[in-house]
Formats: sequence, structure tokens, C-alpha cells
Amino acid sequence: MKRILALLIALTMMFGCVGAVAETVPTEETHKIEEKSIPFILFTGDEFPASLPLYFVDGAEDLPYVNLKDWADFMRIMFEEEPRYAGYKLTTEVGEEGKIVTLLRENGHMMSVDFENSLILWDDYLGFQQGTITPYMDMSILSQIDDQGQSVYLKTVSNRDRHGVLTTLKLSDYYGVHIYAQDGLYLVPLQTLSAFTLSSLNIALYYNQNCLIISPVERMQNLKAQLPDILYANGFITEEMIAEAERKFPDSTEDMVNFYKEEAKKTEAGQAIIDQVEEQFKQSPYGLYAASSPKGNRSEALAFYGYGELCMELDFFYGLKSAHGIDDFDEYFIQIGSTANLMDPDPAKADQVIYDMTTYWLDDGHSAPISHSYLVDTNSNDDVNFGFSTKTREKLVRSIRAVRDEYPEAKLPYYEVGNTAYVSFDNFVMNPSIDYYAAAEKGELPDPAADNFSLVYYAHQQITRENSPIENVVLDLSMNGGGMFPSAIWVLSWFLGEAHMSYSHTATGAETTFVYKADVNFDHQFDEKDTISDLNLFCLTSPKSFSCGNLVPWAFKADGRVRLMGRVSGGGSCMVGFMTTAWGTSFQMSSPNRLSFVKNGAYYDVDQGVEPDIFISNFHNFYDRKALTDIINGLN
Repeated sequence: MKRILALLIALTMMFGCVGAVAETVPTEETHKIEEKSIPFILFTGDEFPASLPLYFVDGAEDLPYVNLKDWADFMRIMFEEEPRYAGYKLTTEVGEEGKIVTLLRENGHMMSVDFENSLILWDDYLGFQQGTITPYMDMSILSQIDDQGQSVYLKTVSNRDRHGVLTTLKLSDYYGVHIYAQDGLYLVPLQTLSAFTLSSLNIALYYNQNCLIISPVERMQNLKAQLPDILYANGFITEEMIAEAERKFPDSTEDMVNFYKEEAKKTEAGQAIIDQVEEQFKQSPYGLYAASSPKGNRSEALAFYGYGELCMELDFFYGLKSAHGIDDFDEYFIQIGSTANLMDPDPAKADQVIYDMTTYWLDDGHSAPISHSYLVDTNSNDDVNFGFSTKTREKLVRSIRAVRDEYPEAKLPYYEVGNTAYVSFDNFVMNPSIDYYAAAEKGELPDPAADNFSLVYYAHQQITRENSPIENVVLDLSMNGGGMFPSAIWVLSWFLGEAHMSYSHTATGAETTFVYKADVNFDHQFDEKDTISDLNLFCLTSPKSFSCGNLVPWAFKADGRVRLMGRVSGGGSCMVGFMTTAWGTSFQMSSPNRLSFVKNGAYYDVDQGVEPDIFISNFHNFYDRKALTDIINGLN
């Protein structure tokens, strides 16, 4: 209650009282405002169950605005459909002088837009975003309560929270983002609202001048751009071809892609894969968004707004600003010589900055492009340039993978050598749509090689079987590039009995630590039968151990019961966040949710990786399971 009162006092002092709905006070300058109703569709192609009128100011037809009252109606529809937001309510209040509009959640948190001073303010940004039935900053995503009110899968044993500070976006004065209160309307750019109110769901609204599409950002991938990866996965691109392409075309991604396509077309099967990708592209969300839209330049208004909006979003959402020495992104773009291209009417030039920023300049392992603006030709190949860190890491990873290929047993998800069990997987993955309890009861769990919950279930049964010889358990994360947060919690709880997960929010200063238990054996109990913490436990890491593959060994380090072996892990402290630009580019970034190592009550960054307790220089000793078992038994 004190937070709400503090905010109300601040609003009263700054802007005037919030009261009953009143008519808007026109801005000093009258603007030409045009309303348009265009098709509003889901990423599946189906019609969205409600309309969202768009407004265009002073003739800029590629820069849509939304009336805040309409946006509040839209948000109610969106969040009421989410299980995490059961009971969600949002009310709209307009100040007596028509200068402030406040969106008020049922939990007491609010977002206020001040049209006179061009500000957006949250009393607690994460509080305004959080679900109605989930704890503050909970990232487990699994439903933890069943219809009978009993915990399932994961049980929260305890948690502590430090809430974020009052957050203010300075729109026009700092970023050149304009909002308008005129003619009974309260207009805010669609992109600003989409970015700052839908980020908790990782979805965005995409406008292409013909329709409005709502989609998960990660689903907006351009399948044509993924063709080289698809050809590689199907064996039509070999390591030898990659080496040849890198030698012939060291500075041109486009030439490399064309080389791969020509090689694949030499066989009927390769041509069939290319044709299949083309057909799938037409049905994909990105194909739906980009294929039938106009191509060409951005308006001056969109170019100007898009640049300021991008800087504002990155200043707020990029979680590694401090580590990269970035005070604000406007200055950063000047430093790397990218401002002119970002402001250029040509969207391809602006998109190339996004691509270079994520993979070449930031080079943090999480940041990466997803797809181009709708205004850019979808047949053009992505020109992706990688930075020093990525190139160095991938070169080392290739050499590590080549060594592992010499030991087939090292690729098995579960393998035993005498008294030692090895559990290995390259990604943290599970399927939140599966009923694991029913599947376990029927003996129909997913393949352990492709699902961590199934693998842990199987490994646990083997390790704890009657007369089991297993004394040592090695979790091999040496080729683990990260993945799903709940899976990491699951593995930690299995090893330690409890999983301590901590992270901070770099934009607001909020911090949290959760303690979870996992129902590893799917017996609906959270007890000592769900853990192997009484055994000798080890974790194998390498520079490939990234993101959750880095977080788990950090948690082991904090606990002290699991000995780390191998090389320094790869880092990756921030969870992935998904972003878009005002002209429709999609990309992912290191989000402000920073995974943290807590010591003496303080939250520390884990981006530099964790040092092993036992350094192993020879990668053959990683994967020669007999040799590694001998090393382990020599330690005990």
C-alpha cells in the first residue's frame, strides 16, 4: 500500500490529481489525425477476436498510433487468456485536466502516461507485468498448482524479493518519441506500447501497412534465411563445404549462402529440400507478414521515431549495458558509426545495423537477428557478421566436437562405467504441453535423448535401482549451449535436493531468489526420493557451456557439493529477450533478467563463466569415459 500511496503523491505533485474520466485537453499544436481499421490477425492466419483501431498522425502512414483506452481493452483480452493471469483486471483513469491517463492493475500496480510532459511512468514495472497467480519475478513458466491446489512438477519452497524502483521513460525530450492528447484521443505509438507492455509474454504486434499481426517474436524467423542450417542438418552441407566457403568468401555471407544452395541443387534431394523450405516460408508467420507487404523506403517520420524508439528500448531492455561500457545507445551508435544508416530511409541499411549490432558488436552469445523488416526484400540473403568472441568460441567448439565424435559412448544421454554414471545432454529442453505424470504412468515418456525430464527420470531409476553400483554421477554439460529455465531447475533439484535460482533485473534494480524442489520421480511427492545428493557428484564444463549450461555449474559452485571438472564455462548471464523495431525487424537480446551468483547476500554477474575445481587440459579425457572414471576414482 505504501508504494501506491507514494506513487499517488508523486503524481499529485508532478502532474495533478487522478480523478473521474474527463475530456482531453487539446495539445498546443493541432495535428491531422486519421483513423484506419485494418485486418487484425494471429500469426496462424486466423482473425484476432477483437479489433484494434490504428491512428496516423500528420500523414505518416507507416507509423501507427493506438488510443490508450483501446489498448487497455486489447490488454484485457490478451492477458485474460493466459493461465498465469487468471483474474486479470485493468481499468483506465483519466486525470481531471485530461493530461494523464493511468492504467491500473487489480494488484494495485499502475502505468501512467503524462501527455503534457511526455512521460510514461510505472510504480513497479515488473509488478505491472507480473501474472496474477505467480510470485514476483517467477521465471519457471511451469504451472505449479493443479486443480486440487497441489504442487506439481516444481514446488516453491521459499523466495525473497527486492522490488524494483519507480521507472520513468522520457519520451520526446530524450528519445524524440511523441505522444498526443487530441480530439478525445490519447495516442501512443503502437511500437512503444507493444514493446513495453507485452514483453512478459515475448510477443509483439507487427504492422505492415496491409494488416496487423500478433505473434511470438521467436516465431517470426525467416525460413529462407535458415536454409543453410536446414541443408546442413540434412547432410547436404558438409564441414568440408563450410571450410571451402569460408576460404572463398570470407567477407560475404550472401556469396556463402549461394554457394551452399548451388551445391545442394546438384542432387534431386537437395533441390527438394530447397523447394520445401520455399513452400513452408509462404505459410510461416514471417511469410504471412512480409511476402505481400509493400517494399521500399521508410517515411521520414518512421525513420526518426524508429531510431529514438530503438535507443529507448535498448537502454531499458539490454541487460549487459554495464558490462559493455554502454551508457546510452544513442551515444553507442555514434561510437560505432551506425547512426546514419539507422536513420536512412532505406530499411535494409537500418536492418544491417541491427544484424551487425547483435552478432558483431555486442557479440554476447545471446543477441542475434531473427528476421528483416517487411519493407526489405525477403529473397535477399542475410549478411551476418560475427564478432571475435563468437568466432573464437565456435572454432574451439568445433575442435571439441571433433574429439567427442571419436567416442560414441560420450554422445549417449546415459552411460555407465563401473561405479560411475554419466548423464549428458547438449540443451536444456522439456515440453510444457506434456502431462509427464500420465506419460510416466503409461510408460510413454518422450525419448530421453530429446527431453531432460524423461532423461532425469530414467537416469534416476537406473542410479537408484536395487543393488546399484553407482557411487559417482557426472553431469556432462561440456557441449550444452543452454535452453529452457525449468529444465535447469529440474536438474539442479535432482542433484542437490533443492534448486536455488537467483537473478536481478538490470533496468529496475529488482532482485529475487527462489528455492525449488522437483518431483523427479513423478510420484506427486517432493521428498528425498527425488534427489541423488548423497552420491559423489561432478559436472563437466567447457567454453561451450553457455547460458543455462553456465548457470547450473555456477549454482553447483555456490552450493559446494558438486565438483566442477573441465574448462572454464562459456558464460551468458542474461536470459534471452525478444525485441522488434518500429519498422518491423525482429531480433533477440540479452534481456534485463540477469542470472546471478549470490554470495554474502549480494548478486554477482556470471557472464565470465565459472572456474572448474579440477582443470582438464586434454579434451580426450573429457570423453574417454574409462579414463575420466579413473580420474574421478583417484579423487575420492
